[in-house]
Amino acid sequence: MVSLSFGCTINHLDSNIAEVIVDSGVELSIEMVEELDNYLKGFYPHDFALLVNKKNKYTYTYEAQLCLASLEHQRALAILYHDLQNEHIPPLLSQRVTLDNINVKIFPATKLGQNSAINWLKDILSKTA
Repeated sequence: MVSLSFGCTINHLDSNIAEVIVDSGVELSIEMVEELDNYLKGFYPHDFALLVNKKNKYTYTYEAQLCLASLEHQRALAILYHDLQNEHIPPLLSQRVTLDNINVKIFPATKLGQNSAINWLKDILSKTA
C-alpha cells in the first residue's frame, strides 16, 4: 500500500491492476492527477487498469476531470460505488473515456462487485495485450 502526498492510497492488486482510494473531503486538482500519473508510470511501464474505490466522498476540479481518464498506458477503469444513489460517471470523465477509448464500468462495492470488477479489468487487459 502506497500513500501519495494529497490523501490517496494505492493498493497493487495484481501485476497490472491498482486500486485507488482518495481520502474524504479531497478536491482532486490537476497537480494531484499528475502526481498519481507519475507514480503509476513508474510502477506500470506497460498497460494497466485502475479500480477506483469510491468509499469516500471527494470532488474534482474541471482540469482534473479532463485528465483523470487519460493516464498513460491506462486501458480500463472500474469504479466501485458504495453510495448507489450517486452511482454515475462524471460528465467530463465520460467524455474523456470516449475520446481516449478507455473501457469504463461501474460496480457495486460489495465483495462480489469487487471480484467482478477485478475479473472485468483482467479480461480487458488480456484483450489489449
